[in-house]
Amino acid sequence: MPNTLAHLGVQALITRQLIPRADFGWIWLGCLLPDLPWIMQRIVKALPVDIDPIDLRLYSVVQSSLLLCLIAAAGFAALGTRPGRVFAILALGSLMHLLLDATQTKWANGVLLFAPLDWRLVNFGLFWPEDWPSHALSLFGLGFFALAALRLDAARPRPPRFLAPRFFAPRAGIAVFGLLLFVWLPMPLMPMAKAADVHYAATLSDPSARPNREVDFDRADILRDGTGAPLLLIWTGETLRLSGQPIPPSAETVSLRGRFADFGTLEVNAFHLHPSGQRDAITLVGLLLIAAWWGWLAVREGRSLFRRPPRPSTRSR
Repeated sequence: MPNTLAHLGVQALITRQLIPRADFGWIWLGCLLPDLPWIMQRIVKALPVDIDPIDLRLYSVVQSSLLLCLIAAAGFAALGTRPGRVFAILALGSLMHLLLDATQTKWANGVLLFAPLDWRLVNFGLFWPEDWPSHALSLFGLGFFALAALRLDAARPRPPRFLAPRFFAPRAGIAVFGLLLFVWLPMPLMPMAKAADVHYAATLSDPSARPNREVDFDRADILRDGTGAPLLLIWTGETLRLSGQPIPPSAETVSLRGRFADFGTLEVNAFHLHPSGQRDAITLVGLLLIAAWWGWLAVREGRSLFRRPPRPSTRSR
């Protein structure tokens, strides 16, 4: 899926055509919403906690679906002074993010646009993450962000503002409910995603049923054993022996398509080499730019980012 930087420019351009003078801060958040589950997955995996990797993957897959992104958008929008407009920006951003993700070729990967009604992953497979369209989108995102930061945009927007709700205020309750639903709802939906074998979760969870089953892996790491033979480190944390098509000695990150010869050996039918670490580095740049934008707004605007609803006048008529 495109790195975060690739989303910034094209999504901001389209959003401001459809929603004139849309606040860039909300646009950047809309660019980020579908990636929040994957960011949290990385954080959780780095913590010293014992969580089943298949459950963690299923949770992230379901949480990044369009339905859950819209729920999160509603939660964040409830904090805005114009919740309907903010929801439109965030919802549009989430939809565009997922559609843009689907343009890239990703074996065993894609986006869930119609879950829980349809658990099939949508992937148009137009280009690989390291192909020139990805680089062009990244450069456009960087350039667009720079223009926005320099205020060269003719339609200069006001900074996004939040409503400062009173304790137990209805808007605060809606925000909390929406965000809690975003966190909780993936759990009852995970069995449905597993039954549909999303990301081959069901196949990988039952080693005894693997032989002769086809499976794909997206951007897995290549390791070497003591004899130099390649091993595939998959997202479950398991290493698989490889047979079939030989993997080049220089390979570090690959996408693979194959068939299980036995529970721990994968017969490779096709593979694609990826430059190691490139996408993660560019994504980090995009995340830092979004954080810098919101940090700059917080410093510049201070408490004016938060505004309490006006109280009724108590003056006598």
